[in-house]
This record gives sequence, structure tokens and C-alpha cells, in this order.
Amino acid sequence: MTDASTDTGQAPRARHLTPRAELACVLAASGVSILGSRVSAVAIPWLVLVSGGSPTRMGLVAAAELVPYVVATALGGPIIDRAGARHTVVVADLASAAAMAGVVAFHDLGLTALLALVAVAGGLRGFGDNAKKVLILPAATRAGAPLVRVTAVFDGLNRLAMMLSASAAGLLIVWVGAATTIVVNVVSFAVAGLLVAAVTGAPSSPSTAGPPAREPYLSAMRAAVEHLRNERLTVGLVTMLFAINMFNNAGNVVFIPLWAADVYGSPVAFGAVLAAVALGLVLGNVVFTVLATRLPRYATFTLGFLIGGAPRFLVLGLSDDLATVLTVSVLAGCALASVNPIISVVLFERTPVPLHARVFGLVTAIAWAGQPVGGLLGGWAVTAVGLRPALIATGVLYLAVALLPVVRHRAWRQLDRAETPT
Repeated sequence: MTDASTDTGQAPRARHLTPRAELACVLAASGVSILGSRVSAVAIPWLVLVSGGSPTRMGLVAAAELVPYVVATALGGPIIDRAGARHTVVVADLASAAAMAGVVAFHDLGLTALLALVAVAGGLRGFGDNAKKVLILPAATRAGAPLVRVTAVFDGLNRLAMMLSASAAGLLIVWVGAATTIVVNVVSFAVAGLLVAAVTGAPSSPSTAGPPAREPYLSAMRAAVEHLRNERLTVGLVTMLFAINMFNNAGNVVFIPLWAADVYGSPVAFGAVLAAVALGLVLGNVVFTVLATRLPRYATFTLGFLIGGAPRFLVLGLSDDLATVLTVSVLAGCALASVNPIISVVLFERTPVPLHARVFGLVTAIAWAGQPVGGLLGGWAVTAVGLRPALIATGVLYLAVALLPVVRHRAWRQLDRAETPT
């Protein structure tokens, strides 16, 4: 493991923060950037809607951000290896702040300009998010913190940011308008980049400790692909998550805002539903963080998806009562809280350290590829059959996918088998 000077080629500098402070800055940077991203996730679809956009256009704008995100995440691993994870985070986050400032300034130039700006922001975020994940293991190791608890805290901070941003976004849109609300994202990316930049002793990407710094790009990607081909459990996780993310994004960018507009005519209801899920995720995360080392992974993962997925869509399709929807959303969030930390620990355990940036990027990209597909299909589904039938059909499909670990339980029980990172 090298220090931050390896990332930039500069002479070694004095370390000003303790290892635990470095870990805190890495975790905080992720939480802050997520906070801003979730604010814009509410504000941008609402901006399209109030500007006369159709459900299909809402899905198109969401896809314009997510497709570059997926591409950058999938193919950016070797670039992160060369530049260093810390340097990548700083550059990508500060550039993301500039791109989102462009959305605020130039969104009224038309749909084409908005699509271009959110595409640039999405690509930059793909590099930054992947690099932040790569920094977790070395930062946790230097701080002497158990990895399972660090991944739980990492996910919990992100969920807390989602909860705060979702509720605040709806109110901010009412007070200052959707475009001005996006300024929160500008500030959040700037703060995240500066947090990591301030960690002068931050560990560099663990991947720099393995392969040569100038390993040919295609050879670097081939090593990651070969590893995934031999990891059937990881492939199963990613395939399942592709479908889950497709459903979730259809809900977040199309179904829920349309439900809020149809039933209550206000973005406050939209933000409240997202905040309720996030509140459940935060509460569930606290419980999981305490019990993480004692809970069986397979059972916790499977129940989390069964309870946390389909009910959220079915209640929206069958009820207009906001209190009922919020209650189900909180309970679903509690159930889902353990899923991401379990996936993260399994990936850290089953992936060689030199391949982290590339494998994490490929895994995230394949899983997240379902999001732009979900946004587009969600818009088309509402246009074709109406909002209520689309919600109910999505709930049924979500349940079918969540049952896969039950149907093929022998293969999925490998989740309970811990491995040692190499």
C-alpha cells in the first residue's frame, strides 16, 4: 500500500490526519456526494415534468445521465489504476460540480442541452463513485476497522444522505424552483472533492500495489473479465441486481413522481415517499451494523429483497393513502438495509486486491445498466397501459426476481462462505 504521493507523482508530504480521520473523510465524501446526487434525482425529473415534458422525456433524461455513468464505471478501472483513486476522486468530483452548475445555468436552452449536460455529469460521477469504493478497503485497513462494519457505515451514511436529500428536495423545489435546487448538487460535489483532496495521507488505490502502472488497457480489462467469468456467485448477484435496479429506477424517476403529481399534485409527496424508504434504510442499517457479524448472510439477503422490493410498488398501485404508502416504504427500507453491505463484503472478499477498481467497475456498471433501461421502460409502460397497471405489473415482476435465491438456494448459500481478500 502506498501513500498519496504515489497517486500524483509528487514528493512525499507530511501526513496531517490520523488513519481514522482519513477513513472518516473517505466515508463523508461519499455521503456528501450522494446527498447532492439524490437532490438532483428529485429535481431534474420534476424540472422536466413542469416544463411540459412527457413521462417518456422524464425517462430519457434519466437515461442520459445513467448511460454515461455505466460506461465510465465499466471501462474506467484501468484509468483509476493509472491516475490513483484519490486523484481520480478529486478531479471527477470537482468537474462534476462544474457540470451540474451548467445544468443550472443552461437547462432552459432545451432538451438537447439538458441531455448533454446530464450526460457529462453522469460520466464524471461514474469515475468518482468507483474510485471512492476502491479507497474503502485500504482506509479501513489503516484505521484497523472491521471491514463488515465499515461497509455498513458506508452504506448507512449514503442512506442517511438519501433520506435528508429526498425530503429536503421536495421542499426546496416548492420554495426556490427545481433548477435552483440543483445548486445543492454543485456544492456537494465540490465539498466531496475537497474532503478527499485534504486527506494528504490518504491511501492510494490498492490496485496500484499489484499490476504495473502502465499495463496495457485491454490486458487490464481482460484480467477483470476473466476473474468475473470464474466467479459464478458474483455473476448471479450482478444479474439479479440488473433487474432490481431496472425496477427501482422506473419507480424513482417515473412511477413515484407521476403518482405524487396525480394524487397530490405536489413534489412534496414525491420527496416524502423517497424519504420514507431512506428512513427505513437508515434505521435498518443501524440494526445491521450492530448485528452484522452474527447474521447469516444468505437468509438476511434473501428476506431483504423479498420484503423490501415488490410491496413498495404494489402499495402505490393499490392505494392513494399517503400514510399507508409511507408506512410500507419505511418497512421495506428496513428490510433492504442489509443487502448492500452484504454485497460489498462479498465483493471485497472474493476479488483480488489488484483487481478492485476494474472488477468493482464492471460489477457496478452491469448492475446499474438496469437503471436507464428502467427509466425508459417505465415511461413507455405508463404511456401504454397507465400508471396503476404499470405499478402492479412491476411489483409482480420484482417479486419473481427476488425469489431467485429461494429457487436456487444451493448456489446462493455461498453468500455465507467468507473468503480472505488477497
